[in-house]
Amino acid sequence: MNDLPRTLHTWFTENRERLLAHGITGDIRRSPNGRDKSSSWLTLEAGDRIAMLIVWSTGEAELELGDATTGEVRPEHRDLRSIEELLEAVAVVRDWTLPAGTGTGSGTEGATAGAGVGVAE
Repeated sequence: MNDLPRTLHTWFTENRERLLAHGITGDIRRSPNGRDKSSSWLTLEAGDRIAMLIVWSTGEAELELGDATTGEVRPEHRDLRSIEELLEAVAVVRDWTLPAGTGTGSGTEGATAGAGVGVAE
């Protein structure tokens, strides 16, 4: 379970260029070393849409999906128990920001050790 923050960081590092090619910008941050519950948080943006995913080593996760045009914000809490569940959460934030008409990935492009959720070419 405690590999989830590192897995999220790896996913973003491996998929950053693919996201940029589809008009999605993003950033990934890690909590300082020495915390009881380490975390990583991912932010993705495209147009008026922004999404954030925070993942703790305990499996807790917070998703926030926002639309600047409408002011809509969709918060969601998840308790992740596997890398697959983490990748499902990543797909939600990625798909929220994916520009209309771009399509979505199958979830396997750019995979490294099960950590890849790509964006369709």
